[in-house]
Amino acid sequence: MTPRWVGIGLFAVLVAHAFFEKLPSNLLYEMLYACHVATAILAVGILLKKKEFVIFGFSFHLGAGSWGYLFDLCATRTTTWTSVLVHVAPLVVGFAEVRRSGLPRWAPWISFAFLASMVVFAYYFTPPALNVNLAHRPWPPVASLTSALWATWVVNLIFGFFLIMTTDWLVRKWLARTSAIELGS
Repeated sequence: MTPRWVGIGLFAVLVAHAFFEKLPSNLLYEMLYACHVATAILAVGILLKKKEFVIFGFSFHLGAGSWGYLFDLCATRTTTWTSVLVHVAPLVVGFAEVRRSGLPRWAPWISFAFLASMVVFAYYFTPPALNVNLAHRPWPPVASLTSALWATWVVNLIFGFFLIMTTDWLVRKWLARTSAIELGS
């Protein structure tokens, strides 16, 4: 299992992101983006030695968090060093655990359920102006396609489901291939 200091390091990255990037701009509610919460869950998993939490965090970041980050990065053409760490570190840490333990069949399903629940959570508990988890309006690059919130949620969740399941399938294929290569050597 991953050493506990790594979990503390992930929490330090989250705190740095909140303190240096979100707090000065009065954007602390943005720490409720699903990817930030998934990073916290992964860190808790490391601290409590619960590999299921670590695997979930990896699965979510791989299938949804990293894609959302990349799409936003392409649209805004800006990021911060703390944001890079918040999105890359869980992938690195989680990948190490998945190589050790495997990727359970439940992982993409839990990741998708988490994505859907975080959209609903953000709708009720975050300011509409911040549009956390795209809970209040469409993503600006596609806003001209529809203004109906329900349509935005449906399309986002279908797209999220596709990305989570496709990425999970690709990782499984890659893990099976690398395992076969290692067994053959």
